[in-house]
Amino acid sequence: IIDKINYNFAKNDDRIENIYFINEFKKNKLKNILKIFWNNYENIYIVMPNSFNLFIAKTSFSKNITTIQHYSTKWYEKLLMLGMIKINHSINDLTLKNYLKLLGESDLEKFRKNIPLIKTKTNLINSNKFKIGLSLSAGNSLKTIDVNTWKRVFNIFENFECEYYIFGLENEMIYLNQIENFNLKNPIISLLGKVQLQNLGYYISQMNFYFSSDTGNSYIADTFQVPLINFAGPCHMVEQRPTGKNVLIIESNVKGTPFSFIFKAPYESEISNLYSITKKQEEEIKNFISRIYINFQS
Repeated sequence: IIDKINYNFAKNDDRIENIYFINEFKKNKLKNILKIFWNNYENIYIVMPNSFNLFIAKTSFSKNITTIQHYSTKWYEKLLMLGMIKINHSINDLTLKNYLKLLGESDLEKFRKNIPLIKTKTNLINSNKFKIGLSLSAGNSLKTIDVNTWKRVFNIFENFECEYYIFGLENEMIYLNQIENFNLKNPIISLLGKVQLQNLGYYISQMNFYFSSDTGNSYIADTFQVPLINFAGPCHMVEQRPTGKNVLIIESNVKGTPFSFIFKAPYESEISNLYSITKKQEEEIKNFISRIYINFQS
């Protein structure tokens, strides 16, 4: 059961037999809840345990229902969880590990994240240069890096002969315009609005390095083992973070961070300069990219 927004990922995954839209459940609750009931699933796993998802699972009368009980679970959600197998989750638990515990597994090393790699007939990327992929924004405005920090970051990038590939939606053009005002020597290739969701993995996998705040694209890069710098900003990286071997996480220097968690994620804050970096962090970023760049040239 997924949101329609994720359909283009799910429809190409041959491990999935049936797809149901949570959007349709909300429109016609009884019909779709009965559909799950009549399918008589033996095991149901609830990775997003809100009251509606818990209710769907409860009315399935499945033999085994497993869910996550976390720091923001409400009293009425706890009532719906009665009789379910519960995996306790705190802000200091890596969410991915607890998702595995839903399945009775605990060894993260045994599993690799995987999404279908769907190629396009015509490749929008045709270059042998060092390719840096970038996400300028995210669905949550708190994960948008400020223009001053971008300027400092691009000053580091300009030490390398490369190409910049901008990933995102057409409505992010305002952020691209800010970057174009930096008068960069390396070319910018905009993919804003040009890459369909099902092909996103294919294009991101072609990058030599990816740079982003805590966005979905950064986790796709991590899935394909693309070297990655992830700016934490307000996010608690103990709870959710890229798990690849070639990842640099830049924590926020602002007092009061982190304050955004998996099951308690605000969309606005009065705290500013969440992504400001120190000279030491600039050096870390430069050294990280230098190692990748040297490997690319060899």
